[in-house]
Amino acid sequence: MRGNRKTTKQRDHRFLFVLGLLLLLIVLTVIFWAIRYAPSSEKLDLSTFYKVKGNQAVLFVNDKLVEQNEIAPAMVKDGEYYIRVKNLKERIDRGYVYDSTENVLRYTTEDSVVNVDLGDDSYTVGRNQEKMKHSILISDGDAVYVSLEFIKKFSDIQTSSAKKPYRLVVYKAGYKRSTAKLSKDTAIRRFGGPKSKVLKEGRKDEVVDVVESYGSWTKVLSKDGVIGCVKTSTLDNEKKIKVKALLPKRKYSHIKMKDKVNLLWHQVTNRVANAGVSNVLAKARGVNVISPTWFALSDNRGGISDLASLDYVRTCHNEGVQVWGLVSNLTHAEVDTATVLNVTSSRDNLVNNLIGKAIAYNLDGINVDLEAIPTKAEDGYIQFIRELSIKCENNDLVLSVDNYSPTASSAHYNRDIQADYADYCIVMAYDEHYAGSQEAGSNASISFVTEAVDNTLKEVPANQVILGMPFYSRLWKTGTAGMKTETVPMVNNHKVLEDHKAEAKWDETVGQDYAEFTEDDVLWQFWLEDTKSLALKLGVMRDKNLAGGAFWKEGQETQSVWDVIETYMK
Repeated sequence: MRGNRKTTKQRDHRFLFVLGLLLLLIVLTVIFWAIRYAPSSEKLDLSTFYKVKGNQAVLFVNDKLVEQNEIAPAMVKDGEYYIRVKNLKERIDRGYVYDSTENVLRYTTEDSVVNVDLGDDSYTVGRNQEKMKHSILISDGDAVYVSLEFIKKFSDIQTSSAKKPYRLVVYKAGYKRSTAKLSKDTAIRRFGGPKSKVLKEGRKDEVVDVVESYGSWTKVLSKDGVIGCVKTSTLDNEKKIKVKALLPKRKYSHIKMKDKVNLLWHQVTNRVANAGVSNVLAKARGVNVISPTWFALSDNRGGISDLASLDYVRTCHNEGVQVWGLVSNLTHAEVDTATVLNVTSSRDNLVNNLIGKAIAYNLDGINVDLEAIPTKAEDGYIQFIRELSIKCENNDLVLSVDNYSPTASSAHYNRDIQADYADYCIVMAYDEHYAGSQEAGSNASISFVTEAVDNTLKEVPANQVILGMPFYSRLWKTGTAGMKTETVPMVNNHKVLEDHKAEAKWDETVGQDYAEFTEDDVLWQFWLEDTKSLALKLGVMRDKNLAGGAFWKEGQETQSVWDVIETYMK
């Protein structure tokens, strides 16, 4: 009996020991899981998180953090926020143009040019001067910054800000924010997950922007510029809010002709040629605008060469025809177009010279034909159009601008901005294939023309679009020496076919007559522009309700084309 009691005792001890181990294991497990999954209260310093120091400021635009690199997108000086010009243009308003040569900032409203010099606390609007509390334009190393107070006068934005570190939140008018309330006090963390470091303690009923959903976690942006993650379950009353406009909507006015524009480009290479304008008008029945190639950039300071004639203008006006003097950058090869456009004083000289000539010769308008504009002159070019437009309107002059068929390579011509300021935008729907092309082809196939118009209409209203059409054909020669091309005036089409005993047949795919023949192992390919192909293009002009047509160039056409043109202009 004693032995059994001892055995029982031993069993009891073992049971208690095992039970104790089990309880200890359970406790340790609970502690382990509690430690592993309990929310972290460790905080991350915002200056470290945003990588800013000193007077640098974090910048958000429409809920997106502007990348913080070696050059801060925003900064604070004397209590005023400043935004870097580069980030201002890219994220908020393309209208700001800074000239790093002369240290001048320009901005153009619908009717005035705003001018600020680096370091100044005042600016001019037209001839009026306005003063502000702080410097408007400041530099910090290689970067230039614009005062937020100044920006708000011209760019329709709403802002909020915070300190330690400096943070600036910007919303553009019209932007649709997605907002929600925090249903309880909750930590805004760097990443989704309870162990992520805390950036800020969000408070119950605080309104935040919903930036992106990750399922059980959501990225939010607080009013004081803290972006991070909260549990999705803590968000209530999510809704869309459209940022209200604080500034009046701009209204751009345009000078328009009552009838469709029927414009003929007249290439004038010397003053003697002006004497023949009566003959030109006699042939070109129905033309209501003639654009002589009179002016050209002649130096890097905004000078222009001049072949104009007051008698020419009088003759046209007596026939009821407007004269839009053309200015080009193709005559004087030594001129650097980018310098003329980008340097403020040179651009001002160019604008003033053109307006002066227009007044002196009693012109009705100016036709801008600046081609092969480099991307580095994007700002200067569109600012030239803005500034010229305002002075044209003040002097009752029509402003038209010639453009290529829209492609990625010409996107920097900014046709949408042109449409605000210029009265007409002309799409030169030709040179589909040219001397630099990799293959032979049509000068202006109907599909190319249609696409050029459709893509232009994505940026410019139809009642401001003029369709540019060619009076010349494209002839290609391909042999052992390579491939060459030449333009053939429409009036000479028949002679080319006759000289080579060739016959042209209608090609439905390109909407042109086409001829092909071989001589001395050279393949000749001839895409003809004639009344039939021109009628198709004029049909596009009519069907798309465009403002009219323009034709390059006088003297290349057959007389019969004017009957066709007149029909489509009615």
